[in-house]
Amino acid sequence: MTDATAPKPASGDIAVPLERRVPGRVKFFFGFGAIAFGIKDNGFSLLLLIYYNQVIGVPAAIVGTAVLIALMMDAFVDPIVGHISDNLRTKWGRRHPFLYLSAIPAGLFFLLLWNPPETTNTGMFFYIWGIAFLVRVTMSCFEVPMAALGPELTSDYHERTRIFGLRFFFGWLGGATMLLFTFAVLLAPTPAYPDGQLNPAGYRDYAIIASVIMSGAILISALGTHSQIKYLPTVERVHMTLGQTFRGIFASLRNRAFLILMTAGFCANVSQGISFGLLTYFITYFWELETSALAWYVLALLFGIVGAVVFSTLLSRKVGKPKAAAIFLIGAVCLQPVPYIGRIFGLVPDNSDPSLLPTILFFIAIGTGSLVAALILKSSMLTDVIEDDAEKTGRRSEGLFFAGQFFVQKCVSGAGVFISATILAIAAFPDQATPGEVADTVLVDLALIYVALIMTLGLIAAYFMSRFPIKEADHHARIARMRGLTDTQ
Repeated sequence: MTDATAPKPASGDIAVPLERRVPGRVKFFFGFGAIAFGIKDNGFSLLLLIYYNQVIGVPAAIVGTAVLIALMMDAFVDPIVGHISDNLRTKWGRRHPFLYLSAIPAGLFFLLLWNPPETTNTGMFFYIWGIAFLVRVTMSCFEVPMAALGPELTSDYHERTRIFGLRFFFGWLGGATMLLFTFAVLLAPTPAYPDGQLNPAGYRDYAIIASVIMSGAILISALGTHSQIKYLPTVERVHMTLGQTFRGIFASLRNRAFLILMTAGFCANVSQGISFGLLTYFITYFWELETSALAWYVLALLFGIVGAVVFSTLLSRKVGKPKAAAIFLIGAVCLQPVPYIGRIFGLVPDNSDPSLLPTILFFIAIGTGSLVAALILKSSMLTDVIEDDAEKTGRRSEGLFFAGQFFVQKCVSGAGVFISATILAIAAFPDQATPGEVADTVLVDLALIYVALIMTLGLIAAYFMSRFPIKEADHHARIARMRGLTDTQ
């Protein structure tokens, strides 16, 4: 079906999205909003811990615990947003009112996160906890409805991979570009701060610029996809209480495909959370790279993400989404640890050697790109689960399922920050440390624990991803059956 009319089911029928190639401009704006997500996510994962711990002097355990509690609390907000979004009926559709209303508050609370008051460690704990929670809640009001919009734009099996690939691309583009600018300009060395990443003024400037871009990206994305509202499936409202909503999420675990996908995603996202939580520590203290080198690092990482967007679609076309995702995860397991293992055994250049930077850029950028390719395919595979559930239950619940994904993702993202802080504590990493003065034994312990964790998590994720039961033929057969219920012959 390629006509530009919204599917309108009869009473009791299942609405099926149009099977079409989504217009390029719509895919662009659908992905563009993820810039806000990328900036926020990288800020939490890469900068927040080192800012509060090394710049302000708050113990890492306090920061990690506050963020973990905030994110786990926020994870329970996602099902509420998903439920309301699925059942909202306005002239602007089910998703767009959330997109418009979330834009300004998300940027404002992100700005406040980087401007804490002078207070005790206890006061800092409650400030980080409260403001981090508000940032994540307002972003949930954008993330969940926007992700739910994806499978409504088209039912085409591979087109969904492309549009979610663009969403990941813009998310990484926004996050990486903001980091590049932050490291190269805002945190550049000064006479007062030779290690620019420890300059508090740079973080305050970062917060102002990042918050404006985040709000702008959300508004532009909402406006750019507004024209598609009339093409989206028309569905009947489902009356569910909040308790029924949460029971529905946990009941979805009975869907074998969803359970497998979320288990794989749990491991992959924890691995990613740990990698990002410790990335700035490794760059600053393990490799002792200067700010200019950090900018090259971020740029190379962005090229890896471009490869992830391209090759996730190409490989999935050849071997299918589940097998392709497993292959990418194994690739990440093999490539990401190489520089750290090489350093421990003296197989990579010394920190003063100019060939060090290209060496670590190659392995880490490709390894991270492989992990992101698997996560792109995971999001695309979730849309197949949504169709499977729609056929079984007779209702479309995109918001609820993506809320379930974000529920798991946010819990484990918080766990990633918490585990990162725990690893630092186990390795006895000092607060407000000076690059070049951290003991080698501490750095080796830090690297060994990190490598062991990400390899274990990556292999478990690859195993479960390969067990995902819905294949392309299953999807096409299901859509055909559902169209038999809804299409007028």
